[in-house]
Amino acid sequence: MSPQQINIRHSPFLFLKRLVAIQFFFALLPFLAALLLSLFLGDFSAAYDRLAIARSISFEFFLTLLSTVLQLGILFLAFVTWFGSTYVADRQRIVHKRANLLGETVLVNTPAITNILLRQGWLARRVGYGTLQIETSDAAGSADLKDVSDPQRQLELIWDLVQPQTAESNPLYGTTPGELVRAGENQYVEFKSSLLWDYRQQRINKDLYVPVLKNVAAFMNTGGGYVVIGVDDDGRVLGLEADLQAMRRGTTDGFESTFNNAFNQMIGVDYREFVDLAFPTLEDMLICVLGVRPSDRPIFLVQKGEESFYIRAGNASQPLSVSQAARYISRRFDT
Repeated sequence: MSPQQINIRHSPFLFLKRLVAIQFFFALLPFLAALLLSLFLGDFSAAYDRLAIARSISFEFFLTLLSTVLQLGILFLAFVTWFGSTYVADRQRIVHKRANLLGETVLVNTPAITNILLRQGWLARRVGYGTLQIETSDAAGSADLKDVSDPQRQLELIWDLVQPQTAESNPLYGTTPGELVRAGENQYVEFKSSLLWDYRQQRINKDLYVPVLKNVAAFMNTGGGYVVIGVDDDGRVLGLEADLQAMRRGTTDGFESTFNNAFNQMIGVDYREFVDLAFPTLEDMLICVLGVRPSDRPIFLVQKGEESFYIRAGNASQPLSVSQAARYISRRFDT
């Protein structure tokens, strides 16, 4: 069972690096302070001697005290920004949460992740931290999770969020058709008005096979899901009557045969085992629910002699470029 949420913390070595930088800065601070004071304030020590505090605290002690307070304040700030900063990943998104006053930033949508690269320098490999560079298929592009502890383990946990391994990991597994429709389109649910009948043109349109099977292939390549045929994008139930009337055999068997023919041509009969068809009644109308399980092999959609590779990203099925698909397949499937 893959995790529902993971918290990814920055390496303690990041705080140590900041500590070294702070110490180096404060080693030079007395020289910098003396230079700046002489440039802008002239003989500041003489001016200090005229202050009431000079009778209790010498100028040199005052500078030391000021430097110490400033150093402690910066150290505290460095610790808070390190300790209070974490990445939180779940099946919907990855968020960078900072200390309370700094809020949080959404970095990527988890379902859109196509590849994760681990970057480590010589020192990082030996100390056990690194940066995860995440690539996605949506407009968000890439994001970096910087200086995280045990990065290889975190990489594997993120992939478990992206790619649930069984249909049972689908949060809608076992949900009734009515509940699926009420949930709306999401990572695991897609609505299609019909398989064959074009409501806009009021005629048979076999090109409608493509969007149905595109989503089937995307679910098979990702974490599984449901394609509900006979429901429009707004969740309005249309039923299968128009499709059945357009088919030579206007029965559920005829509908399944039509689907099988399209599936075998565009995906392949040897993958048909990953899809179950059911014909429940909703609002007194017959609909079709395609229950799609994740495949153990990459699924390509063949259209007009060309192959396309799709994954599910949020509430849409997205095509990947050749390079994106190659990286995704190398990680998702045992090839």
